Amino acid sequence: MTTIAILLASADSLTLNDGETYSCGYWAEELVGPWRLFTEQGATVLVTTPEGRKATAEPASLVPETASLSQQDCDDIRSFLDEHATELDAPVAASQLDLSAVAGIYVPGGYAPLAQLHDHPEVGTLVTAARERSVPIATVCHGAAALLACRTATSPWPYAGQTITSFSDAEEKTAGMLGKLTWTLEQALREAGAHHQSAEPWSENLTEAPGLITGQNPASCIGVAKALLRQVR
Repeated sequence: MTTIAILLASADSLTLNDGETYSCGYWAEELVGPWRLFTEQGATVLVTTPEGRKATAEPASLVPETASLSQQDCDDIRSFLDEHATELDAPVAASQLDLSAVAGIYVPGGYAPLAQLHDHPEVGTLVTAARERSVPIATVCHGAAALLACRTATSPWPYAGQTITSFSDAEEKTAGMLGKLTWTLEQALREAGAHHQSAEPWSENLTEAPGLITGQNPASCIGVAKALLRQVR
């Protein structure tokens, strides 16, 4: 049976420019929608975090006004998370993930990846090993921060020159976070050497190449999940 590892950031706070902290986590819609699709298509999901610590949903992703979802949708997402508490409460540490048993890796967003995934050594090791083993990686929104973790001072970033999308600076502006964040993912990806491609804010947009699929925002998560399923089959 196909196994897809979902890499979540377990950070729950992000320090802003003014020193205040923002309560972060994974973006629930970006986790639940693809997870459902993976299992509906016969795949098994394995949850992993950098250190094996439980990840939590970003509070804003469970509120209709900030998640741009109906109350029913938010309630449905909460129910799914409750139903899968066993997997979410006991994630596998990234260093313990057996890549020989994993067909693909999916990384959802939320602001937690900006607090943890971009420079975590175990995430860098995982991403590098997945690339070397031709295990496809799919990211959505701020989940693309995980790709930055494999930067080193002695060798070129392996994704330099590739077309990648992520939550854009224009979307950070409409979300009220541009200027509050100490750095933005779009600019960091550009500075690392990626060709950053973005569409109109909040519209579906994804890039696909062998071994790497990236999506811009929550509207892109199902398309990214479908693309990952195509690559692991």
